[in-house]
Amino acid sequence: MQLPRGMGKIVFGAAAIALAGGIWASGIFMPAGDELTDVVHMDSAKQGSEEGQAEGKVVWTCSMHPQIQLPQPGKCPLCFMDLIKLEIDANRAAAESYRQIELDSNARKLAEVEVTPVVRKAVVAGRRMVGKVDYDESRVETISAWTAGRIDRLLIAKTGSTVRKGQPMAVIYSPELYSAQADLIQAQAAMAKVTSRSSSIIRKSVQNNIAAAKEKLRLLGLSEGQIAAIAKKDTPSKNLTVYAPQAGIVIRKDVVEGAYVKAGQPLYSIADLSAVWVVLDAYESDLPWIKEGDNVSFTAEAFPGEQFTGRIVYIDPAVNQKTRTVAVRIEVANPNGKLKPGMFVQAVQKKTADSDDSSLVIPVSAALITGKRAIVYVQNPEKEGTYEGREIVLGAKSNGTYVVKSGLEEGELVVSNGAFKLDSALQIKAKPSMMSDTAGGHISVDHSAHEGHDHGSDHLGAPSILVSKLYFMNKDFEALQLALQQRDEARTKALFEQIGTKLRSIETWMLEGEAMLAWKEHGMLLVNDCILGAEADSFKRQHELFALAQAHYAALKKAFGVQSAAKSLVPVVQVPEKFKTQIGSALVAYIGVSEALSKDNPDGARVALKGFAASLNAVSASGLSKQASKLWTDNKRLMTTGIAEMRNASDIESMRKGFFTISNGLLNVAKKMGIVLKGDVFEVHCPMAFDNKGASWLQQDESIRNPYFGAKMFNCGEVKKQLAVD
Repeated sequence: MQLPRGMGKIVFGAAAIALAGGIWASGIFMPAGDELTDVVHMDSAKQGSEEGQAEGKVVWTCSMHPQIQLPQPGKCPLCFMDLIKLEIDANRAAAESYRQIELDSNARKLAEVEVTPVVRKAVVAGRRMVGKVDYDESRVETISAWTAGRIDRLLIAKTGSTVRKGQPMAVIYSPELYSAQADLIQAQAAMAKVTSRSSSIIRKSVQNNIAAAKEKLRLLGLSEGQIAAIAKKDTPSKNLTVYAPQAGIVIRKDVVEGAYVKAGQPLYSIADLSAVWVVLDAYESDLPWIKEGDNVSFTAEAFPGEQFTGRIVYIDPAVNQKTRTVAVRIEVANPNGKLKPGMFVQAVQKKTADSDDSSLVIPVSAALITGKRAIVYVQNPEKEGTYEGREIVLGAKSNGTYVVKSGLEEGELVVSNGAFKLDSALQIKAKPSMMSDTAGGHISVDHSAHEGHDHGSDHLGAPSILVSKLYFMNKDFEALQLALQQRDEARTKALFEQIGTKLRSIETWMLEGEAMLAWKEHGMLLVNDCILGAEADSFKRQHELFALAQAHYAALKKAFGVQSAAKSLVPVVQVPEKFKTQIGSALVAYIGVSEALSKDNPDGARVALKGFAASLNAVSASGLSKQASKLWTDNKRLMTTGIAEMRNASDIESMRKGFFTISNGLLNVAKKMGIVLKGDVFEVHCPMAFDNKGASWLQQDESIRNPYFGAKMFNCGEVKKQLAVD
């Protein structure tokens, strides 16, 4: 019999007194009182030592030099910092994460651990940038010589002159132009001599000469109006006037009077300053907040206190290696010409994080960033001094905070001071930390602790639905690999997002012990891979994340024995693709029957039953092997019996018995022969159906709608597993 704690000492004391009395009566020497006390103290010390050994082992270490491990407190012999107490407690609560660390109150004080709640709020970032006004390149026109010649006269002789559209700019003499004008005039004269008696060949030849002469003038830079005017003249003009193609300011004049120019040589450059560019320098850390189309306010030193506004139209894809900044171009209306190229400006962009209402944020100091990963430590609210490391996905940085995209929930407490010391402590214990290779499968799993626990997997007590979902996720990974090979960026991002969504939809509340630890570690990393993959903006980064995702997916499959469970998930009988497609059509009709029964609608069930019976009869057994043919014949007979039971039923309860028979037959076919169907198929089981005998049915989603109870217990049931669908 086990005595209450403390009673053992009382009994021991009484026995010692009785024994002492007996020994004294026998004349055997007994130690004096002080010596007896020493014996008792020695025994107590021994017992205390054993209790202390049961409680655990204390190690004092340095947060900066974790290789230092001493049995007592003091200073680090390398950096003279106070050592941190780490206690390995044999009686501590079960770990809830591979990354869990526990500190007592003294160790927390020495590590200066502080926590901050994860809050949800609207994140507004104020980005400050500097830059200067520049010409809008799309509004700068260059006037070039279309033909070689001599500048006879410059009508606009000064840089900085304001010109209007169509204003004469220069007069050029060109022998080539003179000859081309003469050709047109001669062709026009020849056309005047053509009469109605002239042959069609002559008439067509003259028309072709006129068209060729006009085209030559057009290629020499003359407008349609100028060509029409030349055609009306009797003699060619010696000079050609060049006109301004747009209104603006002359910003360059490249010729002088009397100079000879070649074809294509620039004469003037005219800039339209009714709109200008402002080119700003933005730090690369600010890029998450800067998007094309955003509005930016700025001020110019020439106009203190006056605000100007522009719209971002371009962000340079390259970073300036010297300044570590990126050029951001904004387009600004400048109707009054106040803004002049070269002016210095200061801009402020206030931007709210891309979110419907608000974002989860944590202090910058809470995140330990290494490479492209971020680790935080979260305090367990139910276990004082217990902290769990998590890899999270961060968003933009603003005003001393990070936006959290994934990995944390509002109200959780993250370590905002001392996180690096906690991470060092995990490194000492060889647990996953910021320095761990998360793609290397570093977590060792002890399966022995779960012997005798069969929950659908022989590894970590995982239910069949989790194992089956992980197994069939392999198709998504194959599709993702193909999309990467085809360099289909949109498809790749969509598949990353699809895998992440499927992972987050998996119910894990039934996991416990080592199974939950494995899921929280590898599942966390895989979800983060998918989130980052859906946002990756280069194929190189997508390939990197795919490699990580494959490694973490492999770790999950290994932990939960997915490969060993494959035999029970893959159809064992080979049948033609056409047959499986027809079974899929029958399944769709079957689901209509199930839906009607779940809504207590017998009339609707009878109507849907007709469709199912027709689909079943339409299934062709041609091409089936002998084994497959027998399997199909037996189960079709079973389903046909169920259809007859439902047709002859006088009430909905009798109909449900017939539906049970149908479900058994269709479930056998689906499991052993396979289905071709768009979407997923799940086996659902209600243990309370038919006086607790239990009954199963098939659905294409996991939202339970019980056809055996209807409104009485609409959501009663459990999704057992996912079935193979081609």
